[in-house]
Amino acid sequence: MNTELNAVVVGAGWSAEGHTKAFQHYDVEVVAICARKPDIVQKVADRLGVPDASIDWRKSLLEHKPDIVAVTTPAILRTEVIEVAVELGCHVICEKPLALNAEEAGHIYNLIKDTGLKHAFAATHCYDPSVAYVQELLTQQKVIGDLTAVDLGYTRRIPGPPSDKIKPWNWMSSLVHGGGALNNGLTHRLGMLERMTGMKTTAAVGEAKIHLRKAPVVPEIRDWRVWRSTMITHEEASKLEWRECDAEWDYSAFFKLGHPNPDSSDSILATMRTNPGVPSHKPHGGWFFYGTNGTLVGRGGHILYQITKHVGEETEELSVPQEFQDDLPQIGDEIQNKWTALVRDFLADIQDRQHQPYLTFQDGWRYQVAIDAIRGSKGWATMYD
Repeated sequence: MNTELNAVVVGAGWSAEGHTKAFQHYDVEVVAICARKPDIVQKVADRLGVPDASIDWRKSLLEHKPDIVAVTTPAILRTEVIEVAVELGCHVICEKPLALNAEEAGHIYNLIKDTGLKHAFAATHCYDPSVAYVQELLTQQKVIGDLTAVDLGYTRRIPGPPSDKIKPWNWMSSLVHGGGALNNGLTHRLGMLERMTGMKTTAAVGEAKIHLRKAPVVPEIRDWRVWRSTMITHEEASKLEWRECDAEWDYSAFFKLGHPNPDSSDSILATMRTNPGVPSHKPHGGWFFYGTNGTLVGRGGHILYQITKHVGEETEELSVPQEFQDDLPQIGDEIQNKWTALVRDFLADIQDRQHQPYLTFQDGWRYQVAIDAIRGSKGWATMYD
């Protein structure tokens, strides 16, 4: 694919690396990576072969005037970057969450929606091959008849430390950095849910819980992949700065889903929870799709590694066909491949080529409405298109 497009990536963490590799895979020239710390951004730029390691994102955007801006900064820093990018006429792809709250997310969406610029929201687990297969089973083959309800329970992937160890602070512990189970888990699973069912989330209600209130800061740990495997002793923690943790780790929620067709009044209820207590959901959780003629069960949280169809007393195991596996770009691990799939569709849309639908800032805003409702435990919140 010869795109003759260029991009600036704002941020220098894991997702910045993912977007950069995805752009480069499709011959988009990444002309600059921007971050606040010169040593960090230089190291990342050198590793990825990007010529400009910038500590001034505004200057880089004004100098390069790129076709595309990828926003991978902490959530508190995103709005201003997107405002400048839109003013310069750049297409924008943004990591999750879109903003710190629904009001700000709505501002970002309204800023770009009527400009003709393309905008993508990077909740990318909806690109998993198992999701595409379940979509076909539910909406095309209708293997369980008409869908009546969905129930999802999934476990957290990060185990707690043993009693003699402490997990250090990480951006996932902070809402202003975009942390929390809702910003990161819920956004992915709403994207998956809507793709699999062919329906849109129209309302949400729920409750979230914060467990840890403080954690020690290990300044050297900035990469999520390093943090996941890092634990420190109590003695080490006693010598460190401790920082507040205000991001939730668990939630339970209900969602109303409706068909995109405005003439349809049909709706279903979906439930979603972390740490599922229902015995059938253990040990790793799963998706339960209830239909008029049976039940479809997908084991796993964001990869449905086992799919079974239950009709009466009969159970059939279903394997994801190779064609769905082949549709996912293969340039790295599963996370990288999904970033690459989103970039593929985003670039095709920019160039007016055929592509699969992808999540946009409208979805990022709608999902933030749901997140605010669940965090606030304020009753049903309706999401409008």
